[in-house]
Amino acid sequence: NLYSNEVFILPKQGDEIKDKISDLILSSKSEIQIAMYNFSYKKFAKDLVDASKNGVKITVFLDAKKVKEDSEVFEYLKKNNIKVVLVKDKMHLKLALIDSKIAIFGSTNWTKESFEENYELVYLSEDKKTIETLTTFIKSL
Repeated sequence: NLYSNEVFILPKQGDEIKDKISDLILSSKSEIQIAMYNFSYKKFAKDLVDASKNGVKITVFLDAKKVKEDSEVFEYLKKNNIKVVLVKDKMHLKLALIDSKIAIFGSTNWTKESFEENYELVYLSEDKKTIETLTTFIKSL
């Protein structure tokens, strides 16, 4: 288990976890589900598009109000045929599930600032029970 339970502390480990998230997206085999309050980091958006071109099924849940303020990544994902669901209730999650095997969550929005400037936590887990709970939750959004 590569990431059975690992915590990354930002901004100190920002570059390390950024690269790791990119790698996990790009090496995904079947399905990626993301629920992200503020998603403006273009590199991850581009990685998701690349993964989808490799046949990975991707669903991104975004906060409807937040998208009204900044819709650039939303438009880019839609344009590239990625399923985006706008959640009307305040959707404040920062969660990604890769192939139902790895959960990435914490305080970090997918913005450049979050990885480079802020004090944040990112938690990587391969715990089956955690992933089941999060998968059930994300499917209920």
